Amino acid sequence: MNKEKLFLSNKNMPEEIIGKKVFPGFYIYNPHIPFYLYTPITIGMILLSIFYVQIVWWKILIGFLSAVAFWTIFEYMMHRFFFHWEPKGKFWKKLLYTIHHGHHDYPNDSRLMLVGPIVSLPAFLIIWALVYLVVGHHAHSFMAGMASCYMFYDWLHYASHNYNFKNSFFQKLKIHHMRHHYENNDKNFAFTTLIWDIIMKTRIKNKK
Repeated sequence: MNKEKLFLSNKNMPEEIIGKKVFPGFYIYNPHIPFYLYTPITIGMILLSIFYVQIVWWKILIGFLSAVAFWTIFEYMMHRFFFHWEPKGKFWKKLLYTIHHGHHDYPNDSRLMLVGPIVSLPAFLIIWALVYLVVGHHAHSFMAGMASCYMFYDWLHYASHNYNFKNSFFQKLKIHHMRHHYENNDKNFAFTTLIWDIIMKTRIKNKK
């Protein structure tokens, strides 16, 4: 995603840009929407595993924690190779601008949905189906973990652009992400953990 200017403005995206480059229904963002949708889904996945499939609790825990570990690399790969993809087709250009490129142009516009339910829910169902083909009913606890990670990721990303909590963990992640926006948008792709930027050598090195 190389470009001469890392961002266009710290103000909100102009209405003419919204009408031209953003899919309807993606803008006007409520950061609580993922919680309204995915909290019941997460609880439902766990209850399904316990009462319907009757999987023992420690296997449910393993499935959940496996998803947490998987999420870290999934988040990194999606951000690096999909969100920063430069497609040629009009549909994909508009989609990528809607869910990520526009966020880079106007990083402080808190109204932009980013990866909202219109995108995340179909993706969730596809991943659920694929995981089910591999591990069967254990997919339910795995997807409960994925849904929980998505909620944490989505809120933390929103908070990093709109709040400034003094918590040291939050500050570390926020600074890492702000450097992605304002210093080099081809580095610092990881968000909820920094491990994959370190492993993949895409972390911006601290200046001496």
